[in-house]
Amino acid sequence: MGSLVGFESLSDSKEFSSVYKDAKKWHSDICVVFYKPTSDKKVAVVASKKVGKAVVRNRAKRLLRAVFVSVSAELESGIYIMVAKNGLENVEFLKIQKALRWSLKKLGCLR
Repeated sequence: MGSLVGFESLSDSKEFSSVYKDAKKWHSDICVVFYKPTSDKKVAVVASKKVGKAVVRNRAKRLLRAVFVSVSAELESGIYIMVAKNGLENVEFLKIQKALRWSLKKLGCLR
């Protein structure tokens, strides 16, 4: 997968575990955002089978990635994991953007 505007994709399961364990997290109605401040810039978008079948999960992940790219220039470096919630694929793009910005602001990683 291509990089998300200066962010590498997170793929190592050890890194996932450490982020889930140590990171700050924020729940919004569209997703859960995990943020761990580090010097590298990495991102992962996750959608479990609870979100829906493959087509729906992929759409949810695409939406989250697109929103992430739109705010990525204003973000602190660190590791981000966004876990999609059920029903995300039916939410308007601007609402998703607003909710994600709010989550990132609450986590203190939006400049």
